[in-house]
Amino acid sequence: MDALKESPHVSVNKLGRYLTATPALRKRLIDNQKHPPNPQYLRYPEAAQAITDFLCRGQDESLLRQHQHRLATTVFEQEFDAHRAQLCLEAIEHYRQFHPRLGLRGVVASEVGHEPPPLEMAGVSIRVWPQVVLQSVDRHGHNKVGVMKLYFSKHHPLDERSGQYIATLLQAFAEQHLAPLGPVEPRLVRVVDVFAGREYLAPKARARRLCDVQHACEEIAARWPVQ
Repeated sequence: MDALKESPHVSVNKLGRYLTATPALRKRLIDNQKHPPNPQYLRYPEAAQAITDFLCRGQDESLLRQHQHRLATTVFEQEFDAHRAQLCLEAIEHYRQFHPRLGLRGVVASEVGHEPPPLEMAGVSIRVWPQVVLQSVDRHGHNKVGVMKLYFSKHHPLDERSGQYIATLLQAFAEQHLAPLGPVEPRLVRVVDVFAGREYLAPKARARRLCDVQHACEEIAARWPVQ
């Protein structure tokens, strides 16, 4: 069997929800991570790619329009694929309207890649997988670095606590894996809830949140074999 599928793992978005969830939802989240849907049934890969392309190619809005046009004019054989295209169109449009409020002028974005390394905590692999690396130069000419993670859900928006937990883990990811690019700037660590039109930055107080994450991962690791 695939060792990665057998060992405890969780996506950072699901972990953010887990940390504020009821016991019943926590159990369901672990089960969904252990028995994930087939990748072909993921709902927003085209939207994530469109937004990533837009950010990494100069934030030219015409790029978003091109992706929207392609999705809107493609004829899909399967009903699910047509429905997914409609969801992605909506997600791209939500992001297009929200983007000016992010204040990313002068920030350079580059694609992270398809499988960045996970964070390891208490025997659990946390799949952070931000979409882009963000870099800017401060007034002293020093390079600063951060990351952006997109969150897609029409019916389960992030709350403040979940968003800050995810941002805390994004900052830990950046500090662990992006140090050669320069020091991490917390203001460049962004979680964007696309449908809700909200962003969450890495909070200054991280010790308690990281302790909460540690305890949650211990719980996930303990439940994993019997889930």
